[in-house]
Amino acid sequence: MSSIRILGVGDERQLSAFFEHAPDRSLMQRSNLARAGAGWSGQRYGGMFAGAFDGARLSGVIAHYWNGFLLPLVGDIARDFRPLLDALLDASPLPVNGAVGDWDQVTATLMHPRINGRAVRRCAREILYGLPLEALRVPEPLRLGEIGVRAIAADDVPMLTAWRMEFLVDTFKLSRGPATFEEAAGDLDAALREKRGFVVEADGRMLAYSGFNAALPDVVQVGGVYTPPFARARGLARAAVAGSLLKARESGARRAVLFTDVANVAAQRAYGALGFSAVGDWGIARF
Repeated sequence: MSSIRILGVGDERQLSAFFEHAPDRSLMQRSNLARAGAGWSGQRYGGMFAGAFDGARLSGVIAHYWNGFLLPLVGDIARDFRPLLDALLDASPLPVNGAVGDWDQVTATLMHPRINGRAVRRCAREILYGLPLEALRVPEPLRLGEIGVRAIAADDVPMLTAWRMEFLVDTFKLSRGPATFEEAAGDLDAALREKRGFVVEADGRMLAYSGFNAALPDVVQVGGVYTPPFARARGLARAAVAGSLLKARESGARRAVLFTDVANVAAQRAYGALGFSAVGDWGIARF
């Protein structure tokens, strides 16, 4: 039988070593750990962690982050998932707003007695994709210089905040209200400050956005891809992703991951055209 304990300051090395055993599936955890450590004090990217131990060996972790999302990575679900989540929910002051991770672990989260029955705005089975950046296939308009991709600037933020709010409304069925706007503004402020947001631009006009919702020096996770309605069906989202990955590669990154809904065939084709291939069975839920 495993033992369960809450992890915190001083446990960063052990958590990092555990997450590195599943690098594509734990990029968000590893990125957050690099930014905020394992202690919770209310900071962006911070969170709380419950760990399962076989003796001294860490065998499973569920993280509960500043934004209310649970990120489970548990080796023995039948044995450890329920006691891990029980311990974390008892210890964490944070609301539970959703879950991201392996599909079977997202569904296990939704079935937990303290979560089961809550109204879900979105629950989607996703495909986790990976790409060695040396194999990135660049769309022709970008390769020929017909369009460009650049990092976002402060002057872009008002427009991109509106785009981000529409992304949140479309993706998670959130209302167009102050809370959603505040979330969008916080996301764009972080993307600007951390240089993780990029736009496709032609003739001085922004046409699409792509960002990294997690990043380490050698690997990035694409997220928040959005094209406003007037610019859709022109391959611009694909160009935004490719352009952002070219810049990541120039900065030393060697790999990228992302995930998309199993029902979103158009996105799957777009990412496949860039060279991405499926590496996992993923899921996301938001309450």
